[in-house]
Amino acid sequence: MSLNESGGVRERRNRRQRLDEGDIRPFIRENPERSERRKPVTGVILAGGNSRRMGENKALMRLGDDTLIEHVIRRVRPVTDELLLITNTPDVYTALNLPMYSDIILEAGALGGIHAGLNYASHDTALCVACDTPFLAPKLLTYLISILDAYDAVVPYTEGDADDIKTPSRKFQTLCTVYSKRCIPTIGQMLEASELSVHQLYSHIRTRMVPPESWKPFDAEGFSFFNLNTPEDFENARRFKSRREKSL
Repeated sequence: MSLNESGGVRERRNRRQRLDEGDIRPFIRENPERSERRKPVTGVILAGGNSRRMGENKALMRLGDDTLIEHVIRRVRPVTDELLLITNTPDVYTALNLPMYSDIILEAGALGGIHAGLNYASHDTALCVACDTPFLAPKLLTYLISILDAYDAVVPYTEGDADDIKTPSRKFQTLCTVYSKRCIPTIGQMLEASELSVHQLYSHIRTRMVPPESWKPFDAEGFSFFNLNTPEDFENARRFKSRREKSL
C-alpha cells in the first residue's frame, strides 16, 4: 500500500477485500449462540478433475490477483477448523502449504474425493467444496454447517426450468455440501460396487435437502454454486468480479 494513499482509497480497498472474502461477521453477530456451539469442522477442497474442457489446470488459473483455488481457500478457511486438499497431483500445489492427500480409491470421481476427504478429516464434520468455485459465500457455508445436526449430509439445491424437460427440476450442489463421517461406510460400499454417483449417495443416507428459500438469505444469487468448467465460464467470472469491484 502506498504511503500516499488517502483514507478513502484505503477504505475502498478494504471494502473490496471484505466483499471478496465474504464477510461473515454480520451472521456471527446475529447468531452468536450458533458460532459458539459449532462443532469443529474440516474443510475439504477437491482438486482431482482433469480440466479437459478448460484446456489447462483451472485451479491455478488467475482470477484477479489470486488463483481460483486461492479464492476458495480464503473463503473456506474462516469457517472451518482444519483445511486439507484432496489431489492426486500434490506436487502442483506445494506452494499452498496445505495438508494434501490422494484418493484412497482411484478413478472414482467426486465421490472418491469425498470419501478420501472424510477419511483423512480430523473432525466428524466436513465441508466439501470444489477448487473451481471462487465465489463461495462464507455466510452460506456457515449456515450449512450449522444445520447438520443428526443428518449425514446437508445439500443445497437449485431449481431447474420447469418448462425444460431436459433439465432436472432439482440440481443438487454436491460440492458445496456438508458431510458427516457417518457417510464413510456407505460411500465405501458404493465405491466397491462401482456406484459413483454422488446423487445416489443421498438416497442411502439421512440427507437434509436445503431449498433455495432457505439458502438465498445467505447468497441471494447463488454465486457459491458457480463453478468454472470452460473458458467461457472463466470469462464470465472475470466480468462478474470486475463489475462487483467497480460497484464499490
